[in-house]
Amino acid sequence: MRLLNTSNFEVKLFGDGEVPPYAILSHTWGEEEVTIQDMEGTHAANKKGYEKVEQCCSIARANGFDYVWIDTCCIDKASSAELSEAINSMYRWYQEAKECYAYLADVPSISKFSGSRWFTRGWTLQELIAPPTVIFFDKEWKKLGTKETLRQVVSNCTGIPVGILLGDDDLDTFSIAQRMSWSAKRKTSRIEDRAYCLLGIFGINMPLVYGEREAAFIRLQEEIMRVSDDHSLFAWKSSDDRGGLLATSPASFINSYNIIQFYPLGTFNSPLSVSSRGIHLELRFIGWGRRGLGLAILHCKERGGQDKMIAIYVRDLNLTMERFERVQSEEFEQFDLSKFKPSQYPVRRICIQIGRMTRMRKSKDCRKCDRIPPEEIYPNSTQTTLMKFGVPTRLLRAAEKGLEDDVWLMLTRSDIEANLKDINGQTALSLTARYGHEVVVKLLLDKGVDLEAKDKDNGQTPLLWAAQYGHEAVVELLLNTGADLEAKDNDNSQTPLLWAAKEGHEAVVKLLLDKGADLKARDKNGQTPLSWAAEKGHEAVIKLLLKLLLDKSVDLEAKDKNNGQTPLSLAARYGHEAVVKLLFDKGADLEAKDKNGQTPLSWATQKGHGAVVKLLLDK
Repeated sequence: MRLLNTSNFEVKLFGDGEVPPYAILSHTWGEEEVTIQDMEGTHAANKKGYEKVEQCCSIARANGFDYVWIDTCCIDKASSAELSEAINSMYRWYQEAKECYAYLADVPSISKFSGSRWFTRGWTLQELIAPPTVIFFDKEWKKLGTKETLRQVVSNCTGIPVGILLGDDDLDTFSIAQRMSWSAKRKTSRIEDRAYCLLGIFGINMPLVYGEREAAFIRLQEEIMRVSDDHSLFAWKSSDDRGGLLATSPASFINSYNIIQFYPLGTFNSPLSVSSRGIHLELRFIGWGRRGLGLAILHCKERGGQDKMIAIYVRDLNLTMERFERVQSEEFEQFDLSKFKPSQYPVRRICIQIGRMTRMRKSKDCRKCDRIPPEEIYPNSTQTTLMKFGVPTRLLRAAEKGLEDDVWLMLTRSDIEANLKDINGQTALSLTARYGHEVVVKLLLDKGVDLEAKDKDNGQTPLLWAAQYGHEAVVELLLNTGADLEAKDNDNSQTPLLWAAKEGHEAVVKLLLDKGADLKARDKNGQTPLSWAAEKGHEAVIKLLLKLLLDKSVDLEAKDKNNGQTPLSLAARYGHEAVVKLLFDKGADLEAKDKNGQTPLSWATQKGHGAVVKLLLDK
């Protein structure tokens, strides 16, 4: 630490443990401030700022101090390392000073005291709070009073509580938001200094990176989260949402002076953590509207605001209850816990994005816009209906209709019975898989519902329903989540592949085969995927199956149990000319007989399929 001798004006460097008692100056910079290089040279006295140095030294010397610290001439600003060390140490230096002289160059008399520019600058905040004794001087270096004697005036014009000014209260007894609010109206010459001037207020040390602009304030907040789990850090309002969950400036906390930490019964804070994805925190969450809109309920409230907790608007980006972004950052709500049941706002571990510090053009897609369209927030009646406990089947109906917003909202409840069955034994997953509602399927899968639940009538699983109705994306989702590829229904023992082949869903057939579905699978009647596709005349499926059948040496002549018919016999019986041609081109037996002794030709003749008869006779 460098100190200025009050008698000979020499700057001397002291090591740790060697620092003598000293006074310290707090001021706003003016023209021609004296630097350390000036003091070591011969022209310091020629600069306008030299008089300030002389006056400060004179007062310190008169008060018994041999040394004084003045920022203009006790830091070698040409050294970035020294500057960084000084800024990180500055709060401590002011705190350890025996006296601090606050020089108000724009105050001619006590009547102008509270209007001084000194009260508007960022750096003077810690210079006011840290020292045990602050003596104010006017422009003529006449004493105006002390921090103690002027405490109420100072408190009124700065918003800083008297207890902090007098040192009766510790900084840690005030929330992050409250401390940020003290700096909200203050200015600095450089944007980065909005953050750096607050390091001591929050007990933070971090490197200086001039040029990073608002990112410095983001870094400060990230460092605060390493030592504090105070949710009031997120209780700010601003139209500048580039920081995501974090504010881009202390000005965002201008109305947060009354926000305090609050922990209702059974609530506790887990550590906050930061990753490349965002901020991970544990809090209560309640669904509040469409497109994944909800309220993240912070562990803080306004002083005197009963038990209404501060809640910020967030959006579930992927409807998975994992990754969120803050929206409508210009406001937050006061959430009354007493109006809801705890199961409607369960504690969750979620991740809320930190924004990129670049100006981006706003998207026309309202899901990507900060402002929430009014229609996205559910009215109270809708909210009550969806959250109502007396109608447990509401989730089933919403899933069946593919109402993803409603399903998502209901799944935010901790008490929702996601595996509930209707009168037919179908679960929400079975119903939504049957109708191909991909997003709802994903929502339910993320909830961890039963993949293999069977209904009453046919014993079909969600995968069987999706395969039967050809919903490729849903089939893939279910398979990737671990659904049984060879599940069989209770009625005919049909597998997903048998259903897809029977119904002619080529894409689903291919997907199932790629996943390793059994080509030799037979249902209760002994029919294979090939025989079902042949009977139904699904040419594209036949082509797909024939290629794989030959590769896997599967019997082209497999017969069903009831009639002993081959795929060719079935195709001929039902008049599927193109399928007949495909089969005999692959070597299907034209003379194969079923249990009644009928061949493909006799079946085609009996049923009057002339084109098939001609085709078979030509062969």
